[in-house]
Amino acid sequence: MTVAAPSSAHKLLGRMVDRLAEQVHPREETLSAFRKVPRHLFLPDVDLDRVYSGSAIPTKHDEKGNAISSSSEVAIMALMIDALRLERGQRVLEIGAGTGYNAAILAELVGADNVVTVDIDAEIADEARGHLRAAGHDAVRVETADGWTGWSDGAPYARLELTAATADVSPHWVDQLEEEGVLVAPLLLRPNAQALVALRKRGDTLESVSVFAGGFMSLRGVGAAVDQARDVGPWRVTSSRVLDDERLLALLRETPSVGVAAPASWNDLALLAIADENSLALSRKGSPVYSNGVVADDGRSLAFAEWTGGVLSPRLLLVSYGGPEALERLRRRIDEVRGRAWQGLRVIAVPTGSARPDGDVVFVHENYTFAVSAKR
Repeated sequence: MTVAAPSSAHKLLGRMVDRLAEQVHPREETLSAFRKVPRHLFLPDVDLDRVYSGSAIPTKHDEKGNAISSSSEVAIMALMIDALRLERGQRVLEIGAGTGYNAAILAELVGADNVVTVDIDAEIADEARGHLRAAGHDAVRVETADGWTGWSDGAPYARLELTAATADVSPHWVDQLEEEGVLVAPLLLRPNAQALVALRKRGDTLESVSVFAGGFMSLRGVGAAVDQARDVGPWRVTSSRVLDDERLLALLRETPSVGVAAPASWNDLALLAIADENSLALSRKGSPVYSNGVVADDGRSLAFAEWTGGVLSPRLLLVSYGGPEALERLRRRIDEVRGRAWQGLRVIAVPTGSARPDGDVVFVHENYTFAVSAKR
């Protein structure tokens, strides 16, 4: 069902979707769904220009000021929806109702009575219900529940979409997904490494059909990942391995060595975080900008990549502390991942405790073990 937008909003909506088509080239069906759903109905208190910028917009914060719910960036939404490979009439479960906007897009593609969306926060769920009603999609079922347990009442589902990052796959999701069904989720493979993965169910095994870059705030509730970011002096640090924070802080107080790196992208650096067991992410406390890097095996040196120069003339700098070991490791890793497409990755997930899957990198989590490798 399409709800007409005021003329100014309608123009802005059209421009947003045109940009979306140019940036990520989603399917025509996906673009059509975005054109039919006025985003401002789901963000009624936000300026129209900001609404139709297509950017992620936080909508609720905790007592510490951290965002706990948002309207996701539309480009990432489109990529995830395309990865679901939706067909009319399929039943879809969304974990993380948020504003209800994503559920409305799903409803346009499969039919509103085929969509169930759940949120752990009753207030958020109630607001999503109201937004969907305003947009003409009151047939979408909105439930308050811990997303880790899914929603068995509507199972089995042909598709399941998680709009919050998770460090593991819930057995409930797999049980509620039909055979050959697709689960799309942001996976925290390492504390500082996230990948968006579309996984097809084949028995107890989940096999990727697509992998791409992106980031979401973490799932809340029973299955919430432990926040492993910590304060080290004026720095906020997340690392893949346990580090001696006193030694790390002593390194960061040294005068660094700075050099210009060969061209690389943020996608390359995100792949680096997955590939290297010594990877870490760090930022100055209070700054939204973070850098990816590595620490040497002995912990006596570290190096990270930092963007500078602004939009017009961006440069990638390699900043290192201590001896040359970490810098050499970082250069080697960047060379290994540079230009490697996320779409060239393959992820296999099997229940932990079963036969260990083969992969270039293997991550053992409580419920599922994930093997990541480059497609041969």
